[in-house]
Amino acid sequence: MKLISTTLLRRAGFFAMALAVSTLSWGQVDRSKAPEAGPAPELKIGTPTKLKLDNGLQVIVVENHRMPAVSWNMTLDYPPFLETDKAGLTSIASDMMSAGTETRTKAQIAEDVEYLGASFRANARGFFASSLSKHTGDLLRIVSDAILNPTFPEEELEKVKKQVSSGLANTPTSPGEIAGNLVSATNFGSLHPYGEVMTEETLENISRKDLVEYHKTYFRPNAAYLIVVGDITPDEAYAKANAHFGKWYRGDIPYTRIMPAKFPTGNQVRFAAVDGAAQSTINITQPVPFPPGHPDAAAIQLMNSILGGGAFSGRLMQNLREDKAFTYGARCSLSADPVTAQFIAYADVRSEVTDSALVEFMAEINRIRDEQVDSTELATAKAFLSGSFARSLENEGTVARFALNIERYDLPEDYYQTYLQRLDAVTVEDIQRVAKNMLKPNNLNICVVGSPDILDKLRPFDTGNGIDQYDAFGRVRIPRTDAPAGTTVESVVSRHFDAIGGAKAWSKLSGITTEGSVEFGAGMSLQHREDKRFSKKAQAMRTELAMAGQPVMIRAIQPEGGQELQMGNVSDMDAEAVAMMMDYLSPIRLTKMDKLGYEGTVLGQEEVAGEPSTILEFVKGDIKETYWFRNSDGLLIQQQRPSLDGSLVVEKLEMYIPFGDLGLKLPASRSSAVAGQTMTIRVAKASFNPEFDENAFDLQR
Repeated sequence: MKLISTTLLRRAGFFAMALAVSTLSWGQVDRSKAPEAGPAPELKIGTPTKLKLDNGLQVIVVENHRMPAVSWNMTLDYPPFLETDKAGLTSIASDMMSAGTETRTKAQIAEDVEYLGASFRANARGFFASSLSKHTGDLLRIVSDAILNPTFPEEELEKVKKQVSSGLANTPTSPGEIAGNLVSATNFGSLHPYGEVMTEETLENISRKDLVEYHKTYFRPNAAYLIVVGDITPDEAYAKANAHFGKWYRGDIPYTRIMPAKFPTGNQVRFAAVDGAAQSTINITQPVPFPPGHPDAAAIQLMNSILGGGAFSGRLMQNLREDKAFTYGARCSLSADPVTAQFIAYADVRSEVTDSALVEFMAEINRIRDEQVDSTELATAKAFLSGSFARSLENEGTVARFALNIERYDLPEDYYQTYLQRLDAVTVEDIQRVAKNMLKPNNLNICVVGSPDILDKLRPFDTGNGIDQYDAFGRVRIPRTDAPAGTTVESVVSRHFDAIGGAKAWSKLSGITTEGSVEFGAGMSLQHREDKRFSKKAQAMRTELAMAGQPVMIRAIQPEGGQELQMGNVSDMDAEAVAMMMDYLSPIRLTKMDKLGYEGTVLGQEEVAGEPSTILEFVKGDIKETYWFRNSDGLLIQQQRPSLDGSLVVEKLEMYIPFGDLGLKLPASRSSAVAGQTMTIRVAKASFNPEFDENAFDLQR
């Protein structure tokens, strides 16, 4: 089936140029006005064949016999639902949909697909698969087995949860992730499916039983659309779909009433702190009623494009980047959604210009409502959108997507056929009208992720009852409070050491050796061994990472210097890095911070992962270290200190257990984010006062 003629494609693509480029004539041309646009071209978009299996599965077929290949794309159309204390369930389900069946393991599924030279990806709302036409039957046997008969193996689930957990541990140091969580939580709230955010706690609650129940409830043919594109006839597509999905049983899909999202009362600043951040991540946002098929959809898309939704010529880009040089890019987005859409204007800006950037964002949002855009801006936006639309038609999958949207959202049959005409009919008056209808500049969530130092500069933008502060997962942070009267640095540190065996016992140690593993966010695990000698006359430290007993990295440090061995290459360590490592070496360092030149302060109390904790800060010149001690038992559970590259690293300490004959307690797990990657050191064995030989701290021994 020929979808659209080459002539029409070119005409649609170049239609945009006629709106912005002056035509030549023998007379004088008035260049103060944009030229009159010609009529929008009439597109003849191919009509897919729509079929339906007896079980309710709807099949949409787009023929394209230019290449001997076929793709199959299934979409499950069910309403979003609250996952409550299992937030993240559908995300985990996506990772587990091709993890194995009764007859195939995850590895076998991958091997069988690769053998065919095919591709297959599954998720919580369907799948995509493609292959050469001759392999279609073999591929669908694999795909239908994976989709209809998943077993969600426990061992695979544990692997997925472990990988996801590593990513969650990295979230507090990722402004982009924090910003996404903050926008979701503040626009929609915890009682809306779009406002739920996965945390370590909700991840831990997800079980294999939950995945089985999820699949049983929502994977039903009467809620599914199967799009078939390529070298296949409608009759062949129907026969193959029926052969592989025809025995799939239909079922009732539960309906959950969703609480409507509410506009904030006034403009409310929502802030999440990232210590040491050099940039501020800004998202100015609000929920918007913009369902698919909205009668003003074309005007809304053009308004968004003019403001900053795609084209480099957008006002936000021209203002904040080209004129003010606040950022590399400033944009906005507003896309239709069947439940609730959201408007977002966003940019990463230098910390020192955060408040100035907010002023410009607000000015542009107000300007597009208060003033009509000029005809040149409108022509440019029409050119951009019509060109993008025309280019999209070069992909036969676009036609299938159009057909899917028409079915899902009950759109008119000619909805896309007439898109360019509707785009062309939009006037400058329409742009201002929809801007006033869609954008509410006095009811915005002004979400900022950045350094705590900028907080005071944000206060003028908040018209509510003060700035709300949030953690990395969009949860309102309980404000830091004063510590109880009589709390001192010495009392907090002393209580910690009492809980791990006593400062006196730790001070008598000559050294310690720990063995275990170090795990990285990507799933890699290495053997980890660390030797420390505490003797004042011969302090030393040696760390070794190995794989299958073979060293991958060795670092040896003594007061006179340090060296590293990586991939067979030896390098000398920077003197400042060596001094820092030596400074951190003592097991009772926290008891003598004043003697090391640090000034200690009790900052107060706040929650860390839901645990009320007391915060101590130690400062020496430009160096600042912060420690959090859990109130319930006095244990140190989080610390933030400078790393070797000068950045601040937050480390979480968990699972204190007694090791060795002395019964001294060590954290069995220490997690931090290094260079954007989560690293967790796990201690399996500890030896106190080991006998070190004279070569124990050599780089190669």
